[in-house]
Amino acid sequence: MRVGLVFLPAWIPYNPPLGISCISAALLKEGHTVELFDYNVLIYDEVKDQAGKYWLMDQADKWENKQKFDKYIFPHIAPYLKNLIKDIASKQLDAVGFSTYTSNSQPSSIVIQMLKRVFPDLKIFIGGALVEDSFAYELLEDRLIDAAILGEGEESAIELLKHWQDDIPITKIAGTIVRNKDDEIVKGDKRPLLNMKNLPIPDFSKFDLSKYTSKGFPVEFSRGCVAKCTFCSETNYWVSFRTKTPAQVFKEFKYFKETFGVDQFRIVDSLMNGNHKMLEDMCDLIISEGLKINWYGFCRISNKLTPELLAKMKKAGCIHVNYGIESGSQKVLDLMKKRYKLSEIYKNVKDTYESGIEVHSQILIGFPGEGWFEYFETLKLIFNLRNFFHKIYPGIPLDITTRTHIFDNLDSYNVINEPGKPWRTKDNSNTINIRKFRHWFLIKFLNTIKMQQGYPLAVE
Repeated sequence: MRVGLVFLPAWIPYNPPLGISCISAALLKEGHTVELFDYNVLIYDEVKDQAGKYWLMDQADKWENKQKFDKYIFPHIAPYLKNLIKDIASKQLDAVGFSTYTSNSQPSSIVIQMLKRVFPDLKIFIGGALVEDSFAYELLEDRLIDAAILGEGEESAIELLKHWQDDIPITKIAGTIVRNKDDEIVKGDKRPLLNMKNLPIPDFSKFDLSKYTSKGFPVEFSRGCVAKCTFCSETNYWVSFRTKTPAQVFKEFKYFKETFGVDQFRIVDSLMNGNHKMLEDMCDLIISEGLKINWYGFCRISNKLTPELLAKMKKAGCIHVNYGIESGSQKVLDLMKKRYKLSEIYKNVKDTYESGIEVHSQILIGFPGEGWFEYFETLKLIFNLRNFFHKIYPGIPLDITTRTHIFDNLDSYNVINEPGKPWRTKDNSNTINIRKFRHWFLIKFLNTIKMQQGYPLAVE
């Protein structure tokens, strides 16, 4: 089949999108023809002078809220969404898949509706982090899509396209929600988790690399997370933590450098050190083979991240580590189920700095149970480690999302989370205005101590 895979804004346009690149590689291996449409970077590149700021993380609400989207975003991107329809039409495709997530739900819905109106027989499917039962059923009931893929997409997409290509009547397809042969919407069984050792190298061959704001490629060591932080959906989404082999990752690094001349890599995992042995073996392989690359990503605070391992990471090309520290309060860390002590934060940060690797950190403001004392404990930690941190990411205040422990246990966190309203604690000790003020003050504090911060739109 001739298949198109679409990635719409807004996502900071550092690198080519990994999700549709992985699906593309899997489909190409099965003999399909694949076209990739990264309209996230294409639109950004066209409107960055007048509207580039809307791709920043703190502007996400303008993409997610329909009224704000219609007011602030749609006037800038409308012509390009129409161009996408023409672009898809020119490829004479049999099926089109959309990578969906919270901040691109509005433009994705618009394009899907336009496609179905113009090409009613075109097979349309969706996948990605946004795809949950309610969202999928809504689009299927409105006959805007023909299928939704839940969770990992490689094997489900292959099986789905085989049914369409061979005109096989559908009863159920594991890992999907589809219309069956009787025109009923049915949810397939849960698909077994992928063995990452069998995954092909992602397909970045069809992207205009000059448009991205970073010089590198995204690379995946693993899927899932060994932690179970109560505010995070990663564990529930990926279910289980799995890694590629050290040789497999090395092969990807080498292939990308030799094929595209790329030697900068952003590791997209929840944590690079979920398996310390795999990480160390990979570093040994890079060092022994003399591969000259730079790479960076997230790490979890851990006593297994020793000075010796950090030294190997530095020698193998690791240029910075971003720790998800989140808070300087032991009380809040325990509520988050971080499962480490403040003393471990201090040790990891100092050891990383002394290895020659830049230290970055995430800070999360507004967790339930964070009072003013706990908040100032976080500022104290940042101040105490100010000479070791290279950059702090203040992000946005905590948003309670589905598939998280907090969302499923609101009462135990003393939280009221009403539809359409910002969440708050029952005693109003934690409200949206308090969170916004603390976040504003954090940024002022970081400015005062001259700390680099944030997710810039362009990076080296």
